[in-house]
Amino acid sequence: MGNGEIVLEYNIVRKKISKKLVRIALVYPSTYESMLSSIVTHLIYYMLNELYDEVYVERFYLKKLFGRGEEPRSVETNSPLKDFDLIITSIHYEPNISGLLRILYSSGLEIYRNKRRIPIIAGGPGVIANPHPYEDFIDAFIIGEAEDTLPGIIGDFITYKDNKNGFLEKISSYKYVYVSDYTNRPVRREWTKNLDAAYYPIRQIQNTEIEPVYGHGFLLEVSRGCRFWCRFCMESRLFKPYRRRSNNKLFKLINKGLSVNLLDRVIIYSLLFPGGKEDTKLLEYLVSKGIKGSLPSLRVEYINDYFLELVKDLGQKNLTIAPESFNTFVQRIFGKYFDLNIVNESIDKIISKGFNLKLYIIFGLKNESLDDNKVNIDALRKIAKKINEKNLKLTITLNPLVPKPKTVFQWFGMIDLGKAKNIIRYYRGELKGLVNTRPLYVNWAWIQGSIALADKSISKVLAEWSLGGGDLGSWRRALRNNSYSTSYLFNGYRYDEPLPWDDIVLDKYVEKTLESEYYALARLLNV
Repeated sequence: MGNGEIVLEYNIVRKKISKKLVRIALVYPSTYESMLSSIVTHLIYYMLNELYDEVYVERFYLKKLFGRGEEPRSVETNSPLKDFDLIITSIHYEPNISGLLRILYSSGLEIYRNKRRIPIIAGGPGVIANPHPYEDFIDAFIIGEAEDTLPGIIGDFITYKDNKNGFLEKISSYKYVYVSDYTNRPVRREWTKNLDAAYYPIRQIQNTEIEPVYGHGFLLEVSRGCRFWCRFCMESRLFKPYRRRSNNKLFKLINKGLSVNLLDRVIIYSLLFPGGKEDTKLLEYLVSKGIKGSLPSLRVEYINDYFLELVKDLGQKNLTIAPESFNTFVQRIFGKYFDLNIVNESIDKIISKGFNLKLYIIFGLKNESLDDNKVNIDALRKIAKKINEKNLKLTITLNPLVPKPKTVFQWFGMIDLGKAKNIIRYYRGELKGLVNTRPLYVNWAWIQGSIALADKSISKVLAEWSLGGGDLGSWRRALRNNSYSTSYLFNGYRYDEPLPWDDIVLDKYVEKTLESEYYALARLLNV
């Protein structure tokens, strides 16, 4: 997108620029299309612009995924980043840090916080789980959800606009804020207790020509968190407890959102969907109003023929589920689906109703062999045969298990890269034309996990990698030049030793569950 293309957008907030205005840059460290699909971007943008007349939030995004980009300018006023008083960003996916640092560098700003005048505040799953890899670059971290944390912090910034250290010292007093120079206590996650009462962005940025990742539609967050405890899933732990908006609230949001944004389609966001009868009633409402819809990856326990008929009436032709594995032993380790009969029955129902199917499979337990994946190969072949008989499409995405903070795999580590690549080649050879994951992607899992489980000492690697272009080659060079080992990712941390993120407290029950999971898996994996 060139700077002139901002005219394609509508629902942009406009405010008159003056010396009294507090200008905040909302930096999305990935592509424009991804930014349009991010609920948190819309939420922060409208919440702060509506809450404070004296605050103007403008958006920035990453022009190029790799390499040096042109100087970024704000979408709203084409202003350079150095003209702003404060930067807010989110680290959803750990390699996003590279996009952020390249945006700063291309803007002529210092990437290191202690050399930079403009403070940066960051949130997002990567930060909530472990802020320490980023603390040389980012001034303050919000360990929690934006609705209940960000407004007060911005109020403080208005007061301390010209006193960076005073601002950071003030917000470091909040239990949910981590500031490297001032925080020397445990930081406790803050979460929104009542989603019905929480702020929601009815207006959302729309672009008349550029399509978001999930297509055009009103972004509708139905619920937050998850009732389940899948052992590999970091986000389900970060956002516990499970909370759902009432259907009455959702119906109001849908009606207003479609009207204000001139849309006829709803894009549902949820870590757990469907989660019960209320979600079926939500689909019934959409169908009764003739509204089209798009669903996230589906949890199979609640899928039945009636639910699938509703989905078909919404106009959706492709469904995604994440069985993760068809191996009973692996499912015991993952803790997702203990009854694989339910998984297979749901897949049969999806195929019989004429949907194209996308499956996510995770591999890469320690001590795993090629033969251990044969169960998956056989199951996927049977599914492919049924799909072909119906003249439908099957897509299989393979992902190596990436250990994350606050999950039990932080103590067990990641499978060897060479072994992971061999497993992918095995799948691709046995399931020709069906698997869309290439061995190259294993290297990105390596980068992601290396950042996720790192401490502050990785900062020089992140800086060199990012300014070198943020690609795989620059990652290898940065590791080599800094003599940095990622062995902690593959070995895992020792259970009885401190973890870099021990000072981040999600919830007593989450931490207690982690301990019991460790002992259970240590027995199952014989380690």
